[in-house]
This record gives sequence, C-alpha cells and structure tokens, in this order.
Amino acid sequence: MRFHILWPALLATSSALQIPPLASRPELQSVLLVDPKQQLDELSSTPEFEKWVSDQSVRSFSYILENIGGVSQTLDPEKVHPGTVIASPSKVRPNYFYNWIRDSALTMRTLIYHMNDHLSNSTSMMELRRVIEQYIEVNYRLQRVPNKSGTFNDPKRKGLGEPKFLTNGQAFDERWGRPQSDGPGLRVSTILGYLFFLKGNNLEIESDFLGNVTFIYNKIIKPDLEYIIANWREKSFDLWEEIESHHFFNALTQLKALQDGQRFTQLHVMDMTFARQLQSTYHELLEYVTNSGGFTRPLVSHIIETPEFYEKGVRSGLDAAIFLAALHAHNLEFGGTDNIPYDVDDSHILNSITAMAADMKTRYPINIRHQTGSALGRYPEDVYDGYGTSLGNPWFISTLSAGEVLYKWIYKYTRRHADIVIDKSNIEFFQPHDKELQNDGSLENGVIVISYNSDRYQRILKSLYKYADTFLQVVSRHVDRHDGSMSEQFDRNTGYMQGAEKLTWSYSAFHNCVRWRTKAADQIRHLHNQE
Repeated sequence: MRFHILWPALLATSSALQIPPLASRPELQSVLLVDPKQQLDELSSTPEFEKWVSDQSVRSFSYILENIGGVSQTLDPEKVHPGTVIASPSKVRPNYFYNWIRDSALTMRTLIYHMNDHLSNSTSMMELRRVIEQYIEVNYRLQRVPNKSGTFNDPKRKGLGEPKFLTNGQAFDERWGRPQSDGPGLRVSTILGYLFFLKGNNLEIESDFLGNVTFIYNKIIKPDLEYIIANWREKSFDLWEEIESHHFFNALTQLKALQDGQRFTQLHVMDMTFARQLQSTYHELLEYVTNSGGFTRPLVSHIIETPEFYEKGVRSGLDAAIFLAALHAHNLEFGGTDNIPYDVDDSHILNSITAMAADMKTRYPINIRHQTGSALGRYPEDVYDGYGTSLGNPWFISTLSAGEVLYKWIYKYTRRHADIVIDKSNIEFFQPHDKELQNDGSLENGVIVISYNSDRYQRILKSLYKYADTFLQVVSRHVDRHDGSMSEQFDRNTGYMQGAEKLTWSYSAFHNCVRWRTKAADQIRHLHNQE
C-alpha cells in the first residue's frame, strides 16, 4: 500500500511571521515551532537576531516539506511522486526540478534528526515517518530504473551511480556528469539512520510495501553497499557535478556507509559473509582516505578535496565539500562513527574552514562589510554563477556548513568532557579564540592542554560559538526577509540571491546549523551552571 497523507483544512494564523501555509497544519505544529522565549544571555546576539534565527528555522523546515512529493501543497502528485524530493521548484534558468540522490538523502536526514529531537509528539512523528518511508519506497524503484550510468543487475551495479532522476521516477537521459559515486553511500547512511532510530525507540516499519527491516536491508541497502565495494576505486564526478576524479567527500561518505553497514549486520546477526566483505573493504578504503589517496600532505594544513587537480595546479584543494564531508560522515547522536576519520575536531577540517574564510574574505567584495564571518562559496576557482559561467558566488550551503562544524565541535568536546589540546597542527585555528595564545604564541613542549571546564576552556568555547554565529549573521543579510526563502547562491558584489530558487539543500543546511547551535548553547550553559 502506498502512503497518502491527507491534511485537514488550513487554519488561519494571525502571526506576524509569514511562513508557508504548511506550518499552520496542526499535525506538524510541535515539529515546526521554535520556542519564542529564547533565553538571552552572554551567548546571545541581539534580540532581533535571536528572533530571526528562530523564525527562519520554522520557515526552513516548512520549505523543506513543501519540496517533497506527497506532503507538499504545491507539487502535483502526478508529476512528483510521494517521497520524491525536488532540489528546487526552479524549472528554467536553471532547471533544478529533479530528484537528486544526494540531495534527497541529506534532506531526509534532516527529518530524521528532527524526529529524534521531538520524540514526545507522536502525531508529528508519524507524519514524518510516512514521508521517510515513502522516500525509501521511491528509492527502491529508482535503483531498478535503467539509466545512462548502467543497470541495477550489471556485475558492478553501475546504474546505482546515476545522480538524478525525473520527479515521476523515470530516468534522466540527457548528458550529465555521471557517474556520481557518493549517492549510494549517502542513501545507505540515511536509510540505516532511520532504521537505527526505529530500533532505538522500539518502533516498526509502517509501510506495507517495505514490510520489515530484512526487506529494506536485502533489497535497498545491500545493493548500494555492493556498489561501493565494486566501484570505490573508480573515478567519479564530485558532489558539484563538475570534475571526474577521486574526491574526499565521496570517499569519506562511502567509508561511513561501509561502517554503518557493518554495524547493522552485527546488530541484526545477518549475512555475516557479506559483513566480512564490508569489513575488508572498509579497511582498504580507510587506508586510502588516510594515506594513499593523497587528501593530506605534509606541507598543506587543510584537506585536499581532489588530489589529481591539486597536483595539476588546477585547484588549490580547498572546497566546501571538505566540511560537508566531516558533517555528513559523522552522526554524534546515533554513534558508530568513532572509527571514521576527519570529524569536526580534526585539525585538517578546522584548518580548511580557516583557509576558506581567509581566501574568500578578499575574493568576494561583499565580505568587506563582514568583520569576522565570511560568506563562503564552493571553492576558490569556482566560475558557476547560478545561471552560467562567469564568476563564482557565495553559497548558503557552504556558509552555513562552516558554522555547523563549529557548533558541532563545541557539542562534541563538552559532551565528552574533553580537554582542548593545541599543537602546531591547529594553533592557527585556535589563536584568534584564545587571548593567552595571542599574547604568547609559543607552544611550550610543542603542546598546550587546556583543561575541561577551566575558565580558559570556557572562554574559548564562547569565542568559537560567537565565531560560528558570524556565519549565520552573514546568511541573515542575504535571505529574503519577507518570506524566508533561500536560493542557491548570493551575488559576490550585490549580495542579492541568484541561482536556483528555494533550494531544498539550503533549507536543510540552515535547519541543521541552527539545530547544532541550540545543542552547543545548551552545553555551554550547562558547563556554566556547574561552577
């Protein structure tokens, strides 16, 4: 049985906050609404900014749902099947009215994380679970659609590397950058994240078509894992769909999928022969990511996203894909990723943000007005302007993800009661946030250990939190203040939005960033109250 979500009539709202009508649906009220009585303290910016963050979080989540078939009130269900995520409603200049495997997987993660934060509301959770299970059903069908990348049943399951499909589930047959090898791994981690969520809350699959966990594993997850095992060594296009090579983002998210697959087979004691194959491939790919892949170099402090193009002198290696990889290859709440390298606290990841911000501070004229935070683009050499090729611009995804890394770093360190260890690998990142380092930049014995919850420790946390806020503050200057809509990019000179309108990934990135902001603030306040 296919899910069909039937919504009651919209309720009128007198709120001054203008949000899409979806937010007035009673089934989703507790999911969408953010507490307007936010605690204002030394972590807070201005009351106006705090209110904007709260309002925009509501709007962003609502816009995400409005771009998903079966729950949207604007998408034609005959043209956009239930569970299908459109990248953007834009159909011309540019046409993003497609279902990208990558975008949809990351969008569904936002819904899963949001459910995990709102366990007390069973009605809202049920509605979101229906959307997610519709997504899983759609992807079962998409896996089996012959396409320009290949077919489901060929020896290496090449068809699973197809990056996007028409919104009605048919293949996209025009020229494109294919294959894109990150899609299957992202889909694995998203669907397994949902199954881990169900298991942790003693819930079962509701969809009659999907039936049970065994069906989902054997028919959807395992084929994607088989694709990774067979193809991870092959060249692929990057997440920006522009260059064919080997990429850090693809490799790290594939590694995460293999780890998730191992964990799932161990929990459910199933297919142990395949589990051993997953384990051996995991160790091969781990060695590649940390060593032979060339993503790190002795004289380069940051990650190199695409080593081949770095070696050719075409790219610097800096890329927002680096911190996107760190975010999407590590799930702190659901665990199981301690053995995945390059988390948000890795010096190479932090240095990548520092280097990107420094580069784009002068690259984009609009950054002159920003004292600390910077509007970040995809990579320094970018020439895609949202419509064609000229000069690249800042992206909402890139700018928000930089802030999210910092909030997530705060959460990770405080939750684990970890000391801050500063050495030559990360001193450049920490120096602006530590007065003692600014006054005396030397490292005694090559390392400084700042004890958990010491005064100095708390000062660094608060400084990093405020630095992360500057990326949100940059975004606040370029979002549509009337309705909260967010496009793909904003112009490097004027600051006005351009490119694909109402980009789903932009909304997902905003919601994720604010989610970790809330968690980071709660942790810092908890430390303060312990004194």
